[in-house]
Parts: sequence; structure tokens; C-alpha cells
Amino acid sequence: MPKMNSLFTKLLLLTILAAALLNFAVFATFHYYSITTDTRMRSNMTDYVQYLVRDIGNPPEKARAEKLAERLGLFVSYESDSESWTAGVSPDDFPDRKLLEFFSRDGLSISSAHGYTRIVSSADGGILTLLMFPEKGEISKLRNLMFVLCGIMMVILAGTLLIIRRMLSPVKKMHAAIEEVKNGNYGHKISQSGRDELAQLCRMFNGLTAEVERAVRSRERLLADVSHELRTPLTSMRVAADMVADEELKQSLIEDINSMDTLTGKVLESARLGVSDRVLEMDTVDFSALVRRCAGKFRNRGSNIELSIYENISLCANGLMLESLMTNLLENAVKYSVNTDSPVKVTALKDADGLTVTVSDKGQGIAAKEIPYVFEPFYRSDTARTRNTGYGLGLSLCKRIVELHGGTIKLRSEEGAGTEVVFTLPPMLINI
Repeated sequence: MPKMNSLFTKLLLLTILAAALLNFAVFATFHYYSITTDTRMRSNMTDYVQYLVRDIGNPPEKARAEKLAERLGLFVSYESDSESWTAGVSPDDFPDRKLLEFFSRDGLSISSAHGYTRIVSSADGGILTLLMFPEKGEISKLRNLMFVLCGIMMVILAGTLLIIRRMLSPVKKMHAAIEEVKNGNYGHKISQSGRDELAQLCRMFNGLTAEVERAVRSRERLLADVSHELRTPLTSMRVAADMVADEELKQSLIEDINSMDTLTGKVLESARLGVSDRVLEMDTVDFSALVRRCAGKFRNRGSNIELSIYENISLCANGLMLESLMTNLLENAVKYSVNTDSPVKVTALKDADGLTVTVSDKGQGIAAKEIPYVFEPFYRSDTARTRNTGYGLGLSLCKRIVELHGGTIKLRSEEGAGTEVVFTLPPMLINI
């Protein structure tokens, strides 16, 4: 069922409303015309009624009324101070309240609606009433006609629904394409023919994504080339720094060079992972041992890390990438937990949905407005900038590694309360 806030639903409702208003306007116009205009048919109807009244007589005679009622299928009633009688069979469902009066003059009133007619005449101090009504077969035909008209209307509305859906299909395609581009698939194109505005918009979108893809690929190539070329001078600088006599200056230079080397390494890894057609080299990985090994590195530096993980979790994955993934997550958690004694917790749960790993801390957390951007390359939160640490690449690399393995990753955080990163790898990667 289409959503009420969708453009498709709004156009459909607008079409139905417009059709209903148009039908109402046409019906009301013709109805008003039929009531207020003295047509020849109405004049003939009036003459015919006057003929029927004269045929019954004045004063009305019951015998003549009975013959007339039998011959024409009428119901006749007469009420006066001296007598009261009826002739013919009275219909049980005569719609008195629905009748509309279209003639009233010289003591004669004629009202009708949907084949029913009521004639009221003042005769010799009494009231003569004639009721005319269609046969049952005619009512059935009218109802059948109504059902046919309703069916035709449903077919028209269904056709309108399909036409609107087809006309708006580019909007749905564009929505899906935007989701693809948001997920990094810049090469996704919308196949759309036609010359209307939506088709032109789709072609403009394809052109825009092509430009974005070229820009992203150029940036990745530039980063890869620059980071690669920096490795050689950094090696020379490290050798030169070792020859500096001043120990304090020497240590400062080495720290700066190591920091630059780490940055170039992360940039190079990010550029390599950005290749969309990269094929992973998969192997059997003891994930439990890998997590313990990564946690041990940080424990050796004095960090408090608690592990809750099953033994012997075996995966078919790229071990180097998973080690980089866990290292980056633990590094972020440890880095932003400096003002708390609470440990960084790592849990791994294996079930039918795959392997779910959670890395949580009770550190400074991330502002809610920044959470949608934390997985973007080179993005650093305002808190991270004030600390002047990190390069904004860690979570971006983590996201790319998880996606290359067919998994998903998400982050929950509350400023001042801590951060939790959860990634899930598909069950097909788990070795049983």
C-alpha cells in the first residue's frame, strides 16, 4: 500500500478528488437545468398528468380510478371530508422524501425522482394523489447499470493508478539511485527513456554522478600517489633524525616522522580500499585469537580492555583487514576513554544472523549532530579537533573493510556517556 506522504499517493488522491468534483459539478448543473427549465418534455408530462386527473373525474370516481390504476399500474388515493378511498396497489418503498417538485400551479403539484412520480391535485374540496413508479425489472436494470458504471469507474481509476505509477517511476528510480550513491556506488546509472522533465532530470543525475565518480577516483589516485611518494623521503628523514646529537630534538623529530608515516599509511590503505572492484584474498582466520592479539597490544600500553568472546570463532575472511578493523576500533575507544576508569569492552556473538562484534567505551562520546558523518573519510569531530589527534580515517577504513566482507557497521554514542560501535559479518563467512 503506498505511503500517504508519497508523491504517487498524493497525485492519485488528487485525481480521484478532481474526478469526483467534476462529476458532481456536471450532475449538479444538469440537475439544476432539469428542475428550473421548462422543457417541451416537461410540458408534455404536465398535459399528460392533467389528462389523467380529468379522466378520474371531478369529483373523483373510485370506479374510474380503479380502471385507470389497473391499466397504467398506478396507485390512486382520494381524501375529503365526505369520503376516503384508494385504488391500485401501494408500493411499500415509495421514496417520498427524495422526490423533487418541478411543477406547482392551479392546485396541481408534480414531483419526481429516479422514475418515481407523485401527482397531487385539489379536486372538489378533497386531495387526489396519484403515485407512478417503475416496474421491478426496471429497478433491477437501473441497479445493474449502476454496478456497470461503478465497475467502469474502478477500471478507469485502476488505469489512472497504473499510468501515474508509470509516469512517476523515474522518481522511484532516482530514490534508489541516491541510496546507491550514498553507499559509495558512484557508477550507478538510471536507465530512463523519454523526453519529459523527469527523464531529463534522470539524465542530469547520471551526468552528475559521473562527474562525482571521476572526482572521487581522481582523489583516491592522488592520495595513493602522494602517500606512496612520501614514503621515500620519510625514510630518509628518519635516517637523518637518528644522526641528530640533541636527544630532545631527535626524539621530537622521530615522533613527527612517525606521525607522518602513520598518516601516509592510513591514506594509502584508504585509497586502496576505495577501489570498487577490489577482490578480497580470503583465508581461514581465527577471529578469537585475532581479537585477543589486538587487545594485547593496547594492554601492553596500559589500557584496560575487557573481552567477552567465544573461543575458536573461525571465519573465511581477509585476516589483515580484520586486524586493521579491530585495531582502529580499539584505538578510537582507548583514545577517547582517557578521563574514565571504565574499561573498553569487546563482545562477540555468533548466531543465525552472523557474527556481531561490539566495541564500547565510557568515554567522552560524540555529539548527536556529528554521528551521521563519522564514517566519512577525513571527518573529525569538534572534540577530536580540540584534542588535535587522529586523522579522521579510522572509522572510514572500518566501514569499508566491513562492507567489503558483506557486513554492516553502525555507531551509537551519547556525548559525555560513551560510544558503541557494532559491526556484523554475514553467516556465510563463519566456518562451522
